[in-house]
Amino acid sequence: MRTRQTKLANIVHNNFTITHQKDRLSELSDEILVSILSTLPFMEMQRTSVLSKRWRYLWTFTTCHLDFDDSRLLTLVWKTFYQQKNSVSDLDQYLMMLVNMENTEFEENSLRTRFVSWVNRVLELHQGNTIDEFRVVFDMDGRKFKSEINNWICFSLRKKVKKLSLDFMVDGVNAYTLTSQIFHSYSLDSLTALSLTYVKVTGEVLEYVLSNCPFIEILHVENSKCLVNLKTSSPLPKLKNLEILNCCSLKQIQISAINLISLKYCGAKMIKIILGEVPYFVDLSVTGDCVHYLLENDCPISPYLSQLETLELGLFTKEFIKFPKFPELRNLRQLKLDLCPPFMDSFRCCTSLLKAFPVLHRFVLKFIGLDGPWNGEIKVPRAKYPHQCLKVVELIGFVGCTVDMKLALYVINNAPSLEKIIIDAQSPSVEEVLHDSSNPKKLGAMHYVKQLESRLAPGVELVVL
Repeated sequence: MRTRQTKLANIVHNNFTITHQKDRLSELSDEILVSILSTLPFMEMQRTSVLSKRWRYLWTFTTCHLDFDDSRLLTLVWKTFYQQKNSVSDLDQYLMMLVNMENTEFEENSLRTRFVSWVNRVLELHQGNTIDEFRVVFDMDGRKFKSEINNWICFSLRKKVKKLSLDFMVDGVNAYTLTSQIFHSYSLDSLTALSLTYVKVTGEVLEYVLSNCPFIEILHVENSKCLVNLKTSSPLPKLKNLEILNCCSLKQIQISAINLISLKYCGAKMIKIILGEVPYFVDLSVTGDCVHYLLENDCPISPYLSQLETLELGLFTKEFIKFPKFPELRNLRQLKLDLCPPFMDSFRCCTSLLKAFPVLHRFVLKFIGLDGPWNGEIKVPRAKYPHQCLKVVELIGFVGCTVDMKLALYVINNAPSLEKIIIDAQSPSVEEVLHDSSNPKKLGAMHYVKQLESRLAPGVELVVL
């Protein structure tokens, strides 16, 4: 079996092959080596400490991306448990045990405690004056480890961090609460990106932070139950990307960001969105009832729909049985739809949208909860006006039933410029993501993929993921 090498290992190996006798890499100055190390991923950079005494602490002087993401460990634990028990109810009980790990016999040696120790040790060793990014992704109890988390944020601010990202994967009473006091002693001039997931943060705190971040370009807030109104009193001239996802108490977004390029909103209810003048606004992603709101005459965003080049819509509820009619958007190049077929007529929805977007180049369709057999021969209508510009189509969650086969055949028959069709037969559901990817559904879908391949015109590429 071929051994996978790190980037640094490749550098050392190639250097040795050329010199045969001299280790020219070690002849370089510490400053140059630190500069080289700064280009490596965080985990690989740390591994260089075992090369020699000289290399042991070189990584601590880098202006690097401190990326503490151990979520893969938790995913592995969940997957292993799921495969052993094969029961959703048992899985739920186990996940609950992890969330409340401090109440179990595993307390003293918990994954959380070891994770915190690892982060603290790295921050203690780091000697660089600045860091480009500070990112934490782990199942953190915000009440038990509040002091540690506060120290991590203060560390990043002292180091003039550019990108700050916190994802603590814990909701409810144990979620970490971010306050404005923690920012009072620091300048936020260096901060260009802020991402908060499963962090309790109010609109008042966000307004304070944003008003003191003159160069903020990216704001991402997800799963924060405390956020009710996102409103800023001063313009955000540098803000380009705004993402507000699953903040269930949110009622309003009102900002002034003249250079805004992208907006992503996901929510179960309709909210008011006021953006002001956004002449560069070209990328919109909306999930939930706000899709209907977009098409209303009094929606402040409606006048800017004609500017869009990329559009993503998530349609999961029974509210979309009667899909709203979109105006013709002649600048739209990319469309992504997340559909739940049991709630709507997926075929009519997709064909009406393709008709409304005449210069569409790429169409991505993700099916949620798609199931059922292929019921005999499928009759696919010919479009009155073929989709001349459509070149790439991607179907995610393909199972080979009547719904997805009909849509795939429609595209094949009505897109004369089609160059590539991508089929992802992995069903996007929690149970099957945790399961082995070689599940029976995926294997069954391959049979229908072969049938699609036989219908493709010469020169059209079929990619199966």
